[in-house]
Amino acid sequence: ILRENTMNSLVMIQPALLQYSFEEGPPQPVLLDTCSLKPDVILLMDDFFHVVIWRGEKIQAWFDKGYHELEEYANFKALLQAPANDAKQILGDRFPVPKFVQTNAGGSQARFLTSKMNPSSGNVAATDSSTVITDDVSLKVFMEHLIRLAVQS
Repeated sequence: ILRENTMNSLVMIQPALLQYSFEEGPPQPVLLDTCSLKPDVILLMDDFFHVVIWRGEKIQAWFDKGYHELEEYANFKALLQAPANDAKQILGDRFPVPKFVQTNAGGSQARFLTSKMNPSSGNVAATDSSTVITDDVSLKVFMEHLIRLAVQS
């Protein structure tokens, strides 16, 4: 961390998460939170050591059906290509080269992304992809408890 510039050091501490979707236009930075795991988006996470491209359920289903190969779905192909191009640029510019992971919702490699996520939904018994099963509390609950303790003393 002492040999890296400020930007890379900040990415090590707080990973960058970008969301690609049809509605938003250019990639948008989003919270590193489970509420960002939506079925109709592609996420690109950079934590300096890993670069992860994650596809939501709907995007992955379209990919599996081969829509990106059809001429009339050129916009879908462009949506798939945008995070890949950004990841390629990150991988080319950084030393040491981070591990590249491409996964989808519910995929075995999704752990690289979900392990960095804030569990905003808490320990809920739901089965969708945005639920991260954890014993940790969300950042919001932690901060509320910290504030309550600070005010009491």
